[in-house]
Amino acid sequence: MADKYKSMTELAEYSTENSDWSVVRRDLDSQVIISAIHGGAIEPGTTEIADLTAQKGDFDYFTFKGTKSKGNEALHVTSRHYDQPDMMEMVKNKTHAVAIHGCVGDDSIVYMGGKDESLIRALKEQFEQLDIKVDQAPKHMSGAHDDNIINCCSTGEGVQLELTSGLRKLCFKNQKYNKHSREDQSNWSQFMDNFTSAIVQAIQKV
Repeated sequence: MADKYKSMTELAEYSTENSDWSVVRRDLDSQVIISAIHGGAIEPGTTEIADLTAQKGDFDYFTFKGTKSKGNEALHVTSRHYDQPDMMEMVKNKTHAVAIHGCVGDDSIVYMGGKDESLIRALKEQFEQLDIKVDQAPKHMSGAHDDNIINCCSTGEGVQLELTSGLRKLCFKNQKYNKHSREDQSNWSQFMDNFTSAIVQAIQKV
């Protein structure tokens, strides 16, 4: 489905902050950023996974959260048109940048994309140790374009992780990712703990 807005600039002009959406950022002066640019109810579970990963690694963190009561998919702006000022400012000086995204799929799969081949290899190794199925991202979500926001870091090479809905639901004990289930930290599963630790360990190895 085509995006409703051509850019984040256009989205900001025609929607309302703190009603339709919100931004959360943590600046820890890290060389690493973990982001969920389609967070909240846009690609459910991505905000929570990115947040926990960043906390564990003491990494910088950014999320744009869809907070509408319905129709949050309208707040999806593709990574190649992602001119959100906070994210642009935060990513540009990072040596490692990881974007957590969500895609459709009942099977539990991580589709690996981006340009940071050494980090992609390290992540693949960590995920496979957890028996998580890993596949190369298909072309339409490859994360390989230079203008993808995750490749706008200082090295020009970031990583885009596309997590199926099946995998994201495993991050919650009740295997649901509605707002209440996602935001109740007592509902965060052992799988989520293991998965986020795997990302941190991979980053620390490269």
